[in-house]
Amino acid sequence: MQHDAVVAVNKLKAMAAEKPVNIAQITVACNKLCSVCDAGLADRCLAAKSGAYDILMSMLDADNGADYIPAVLPALLSLVDGQPDILEERGATCVVNILHDSVTPVDIIVTALNVICRCCVLHEANRQQFVALDIIPVTACLLTTHHSHREVVRAACAVFSALTLDDDVRVPFGKSHEHAKAIVIEGSALDTLLQLASGKYLV
Repeated sequence: MQHDAVVAVNKLKAMAAEKPVNIAQITVACNKLCSVCDAGLADRCLAAKSGAYDILMSMLDADNGADYIPAVLPALLSLVDGQPDILEERGATCVVNILHDSVTPVDIIVTALNVICRCCVLHEANRQQFVALDIIPVTACLLTTHHSHREVVRAACAVFSALTLDDDVRVPFGKSHEHAKAIVIEGSALDTLLQLASGKYLV
């Protein structure tokens, strides 16, 4: 007998290895992985140990990785909950690149921002990594462009909030103040945030 997390990861690996790839089956496998990960931290940890992160990243890195994004990103969001240590530079870069794409649908933007936010809580290294990948100006641009979309505004503001946390006990001195300054100066986001707070934009 294998744990549901192991079964879900192995199923996803098998679906990803098939040629030609069946996107519908990939979506079903990713949805199953989401369900398993949402069951609890122990399940998420077991899924990660079984190779869930690697297979998700390999799919995003594939030549047709854009086809996988709607299925893979929600699974990644569930997987990193409570275990942001599994994220590395490749994964951070993939997520930020999704936000750079001007044709990315709003629901994908929200999920990508939520992945970033979740990976930044209690993790100073991830915060600094995302800042180095210019997530501040990217998020500020999304906030301005999609100011009428409530969920984008919430997710973007959550990212800004997460970047200014100082909650990683493993790091004696974080860069929360530097990140807050960058949000105002580099991202020019203060004016947009004040306009949103004053009700100038409908959200």
